Amino acid sequence: MIVKDLQPVSMVEDQGFCHFMKVVDPRYQIPSRKSLMTGEIPKLYEQVKKNIERLHTISRQHTADNISELLTKITDEWSISSKIHAVVTDNGANMVSAVRKTCWKHIPCFSHTLNLIVKDSIKADTSLESILEKCGAIVRFFHHSTKATDKLKEVQSQLQFPQHRLIQAVDTRWNSVLYILERLHEQQQAVTTALCLLGRTTLCLNEGEWSHISQAIEALRPFEEATKEVSAEHYVTISKVIPLVSLLQRATSSAGQRGNSLASQLSAQYKRRFQNIEHNHTLAASTFLDIRFKNIVFCDTGNVEMIKSRIISEMQALGSCECQATSSEASATASTNSMTATMSLTQGSPAANTESSDAKCSTSKGGLWQEFDTRVMASQSSRTANTDAYIEMCRYMEEKVKQRSEDPLLWWKKNENAFPLLGKVAKRYLGTAATSVPAERLFSKAGETISQKRNRLKAENVNMLLFSTPT
Repeated sequence: MIVKDLQPVSMVEDQGFCHFMKVVDPRYQIPSRKSLMTGEIPKLYEQVKKNIERLHTISRQHTADNISELLTKITDEWSISSKIHAVVTDNGANMVSAVRKTCWKHIPCFSHTLNLIVKDSIKADTSLESILEKCGAIVRFFHHSTKATDKLKEVQSQLQFPQHRLIQAVDTRWNSVLYILERLHEQQQAVTTALCLLGRTTLCLNEGEWSHISQAIEALRPFEEATKEVSAEHYVTISKVIPLVSLLQRATSSAGQRGNSLASQLSAQYKRRFQNIEHNHTLAASTFLDIRFKNIVFCDTGNVEMIKSRIISEMQALGSCECQATSSEASATASTNSMTATMSLTQGSPAANTESSDAKCSTSKGGLWQEFDTRVMASQSSRTANTDAYIEMCRYMEEKVKQRSEDPLLWWKKNENAFPLLGKVAKRYLGTAATSVPAERLFSKAGETISQKRNRLKAENVNMLLFSTPT
């Protein structure tokens, strides 16, 4: 409750909670506040920290001038600096520059980019902007007047409409624009009737404006769906960026051709910001290595061959490293066997060892055949490094595309023996997040944690509470 529900630690000493626990189970001994903060919560924190150390990506936002230094400090503290595959941030110039200074790959937050597209498109649609101002005035009128709120409820009841409150827009969230329009559209008749009965006909929207609202809802709903799709925390999101870009482009183009002005603006903004997205190797490789998509979602089929070529190079690099390690171990073993064979020959008589030597000459390591065996092993290692990557890629291309409901990470886990090199590359890419929204949720959680009841929490205790929720 303390970690998940953000309750103050002192609740374990509250009279009501103690009485409640006594009723639930009189035998249960409630832990003290001190034991929680020095025992249980630190244990949870360390457990989650170890889990995070195994991750290969970090999403982080910061606005200070020393962002690069701060990022490095944080990753060193969590012992994950060598495991960072990519850093996801918004499109701010300072953030992009900071990440590049760390020599990590930078991934623009997909949700943030969608937010910019929607906001810029609404600004470009001057008629819609004017309508949104009137919508805001309607919502404020009903929110600030008890009489108006009661009248709206009365009309809703008479019309048998759901008694939903009107929604206010939030400047930092574009989807709140969609929510305010959807709610007004749902309550159109009730709102218009209530305004007329209250003598506020100047606030009423005309038929053309209601039609424009309906078109705006149609244009914005796919963006809301895409935003939710990539803002999740418990399944792969990075591989969905390119497919979603393609689907959204088709949706906006289709609506724009039907005369939807906002959809036309969205389509234009979309083309400007995502025209080269398939050439972003991290995004493209993630999509290609997702068994649900592979190469079927790419518009630029020529780029697919480039993606395959780069992935094969990465596989060969992995294979070479493994072969070098294996070769070193084999050389050490051969050297040991050679010494053992030499000692055996010198300790026994020539006559006694003749039969034994004849029997073992074709299989023993070291001795006369050592140089030849080493060359054979080297040639085998070279062949493996150069060809296994191609073989695995060919087998992967023969695999059938799976249903979108399947988890690609589970598929790779089940098939890691069949694709020992490609599987490692796939996990590296698919572990990347598509958006920094989960990190932003953490900042929101921090604001809830440091509340009026918990304003004396030490910084280290706040840190433990935030990161102690098991992943």
